[in-house]
Amino acid sequence: MAIQEPGLFKIPSYGQNIILHAFVILFAASLPEILSGIGKSIPGRVGACIQNETGLHCTRGAERFSMQSVIKLLVGVAVLDRVDRGEWRLTDEVIVRREDLSVHVQPLARLVGERGFATDVGDLVRRAVIASDSAATDVLLARLGGPARVQALLRAKGFTGIRIDRDERHLQCETLGLKWRPEYVDAAVFDRAVAGVPKAKRAAAYRRYQSDPRDTATPQGMTELLWALAKGRLLSANSTEFLLQAMRDTTTFPDRLKAGLAPGWSIGHKTGTSATWEGVTAATNDVGILFGPQGERVAVTVFVGDSPAPAADRAAVMARIAAAAIR
Repeated sequence: MAIQEPGLFKIPSYGQNIILHAFVILFAASLPEILSGIGKSIPGRVGACIQNETGLHCTRGAERFSMQSVIKLLVGVAVLDRVDRGEWRLTDEVIVRREDLSVHVQPLARLVGERGFATDVGDLVRRAVIASDSAATDVLLARLGGPARVQALLRAKGFTGIRIDRDERHLQCETLGLKWRPEYVDAAVFDRAVAGVPKAKRAAAYRRYQSDPRDTATPQGMTELLWALAKGRLLSANSTEFLLQAMRDTTTFPDRLKAGLAPGWSIGHKTGTSATWEGVTAATNDVGILFGPQGERVAVTVFVGDSPAPAADRAAVMARIAAAAIR
């Protein structure tokens, strides 16, 4: 059947695929330029990748960026892989005790009393992804056998552009010029320790963190993982849906990728953010899967590194990239 528009000539059926293919080529060629242009609108490094049925489209896709709390999504993947292997169940009970706590964002800490807090594996995964809970993440990492076990899983599945080397306790402490100590589970003790770090030591630690290859990912590597998740190739069907639902329920930073959605579209995502030192934020991140009204799925990664731009401007770049992915 031929394509016909009022006032235009008919296009024979054999020509339709050629024209559609040309449009796809044009779009695929221009999308990296669009991403690059958006990235250049703020100071700092912006690495972004979009993967859809036409392929993978990136700017600075091979550069490494600090993941920060995006590692919590990887921990969720590792846990659900254990479930798929029959080694764990989402309903397995976990008692979180005071000594298990971490630093910074950990709403779970309010629930841990003298006898601890009784929960299960599935709840901890959801807390880690939805609320970016560092305590939930570190408890799961410890049960997995540490970050090296997660890294081994990523390698086994063929994802070479992603590194996870530390739990939240050690990552955040080292970024601030501290070494993890068990007494830091007390937030007041931790805050006093941070305040006591000399400025020069804090600055040197932050500079080391900015160039540290540990706990980093390339936009391409992260997007490939997201695409495998979106296509059901990373986990079982049940585990895929469990993780995607947690990502859909994410509450952190709705002004990033989520703000760029068009009507009828939704998102499942995971954010990550570093501290700011002397006006520069080393990591502002959002990675996720966009769900379209016709069943479309698009994987998107945006990493903003070493930027002095205001938080609202960094978020706006991510929203613009999500909008570009949809267009």
